[in-house]
Amino acid sequence: MPGPSPDANLAEVLSRWTDAFGWADRVAFLCGDDLYTHGEVHRGAARVASLLLSRGIGPGDRVVIALPGSMEFVWAFLGTVRIGAVAMLADPEAAELPPASLVVRAPGRRPGDLTPAELAAAMPAARAAPPYPVRPDTPAYGQYTAMYAHGDPEQAYLAMESFGLRENDVLFSVPKTYDPVGLRNTIFLPLFSGASAVLDSGQRSIRVVAERVRRHRASVLLSTSAFFTRLAAEGPRGTFEPLRIAVSNGATPPPSRIEQWLGCPVVTP
Repeated sequence: MPGPSPDANLAEVLSRWTDAFGWADRVAFLCGDDLYTHGEVHRGAARVASLLLSRGIGPGDRVVIALPGSMEFVWAFLGTVRIGAVAMLADPEAAELPPASLVVRAPGRRPGDLTPAELAAAMPAARAAPPYPVRPDTPAYGQYTAMYAHGDPEQAYLAMESFGLRENDVLFSVPKTYDPVGLRNTIFLPLFSGASAVLDSGQRSIRVVAERVRRHRASVLLSTSAFFTRLAAEGPRGTFEPLRIAVSNGATPPPSRIEQWLGCPVVTP
């Protein structure tokens, strides 16, 4: 196996995909009324990496990220990975968090935690940190006992290529960003494909998901078989325009009328 290299660092891999395909000025994330480009994502991540280093975080350290879907989540995650530390995903509402060298979450929970406001305020003055050399099998992120290496997300993206993601697609994920499936859907898929994704921490009721799809003009719904079963039981709560495709992640096939209600094909990995 080859030795450690910055070229294997997941954060650097994603940044180089942006450079190679000319995506720097394309929108990567929609968060409320705000838009963030692929270039802003990677520049911000490099600055957060520097901020983490200044707080004594280094390769192999664990950083718990207990934030809702937001740009601060994206920057904290990629910044952690960039310095060779391990990003531990956690529900922002969780009472108990795994042990870590640093916790990034909303204020008022525990002294010493890095808050989203502190992170955003410190970013402009921070210099970009270089990617730390790693191997493809070096742990990059995890959730409690489940760990994922730097090379795993690219394989997950390649497995989704058959669904034909396009650069002009807008993705909405029912699983949230602190869930490994939601992380793949919301963070990795747009950054590997040049598409954009909606960052949203709201409820995942049928009505709210339909409203978010319409508001952000989402073209791809990345969901679960459980959500589609709930949709079949409750019935639609508004249209899902302008979806062109929905992906059902789960062992149970989607109910028969789902495609009619969504107005688009439903495919399974």
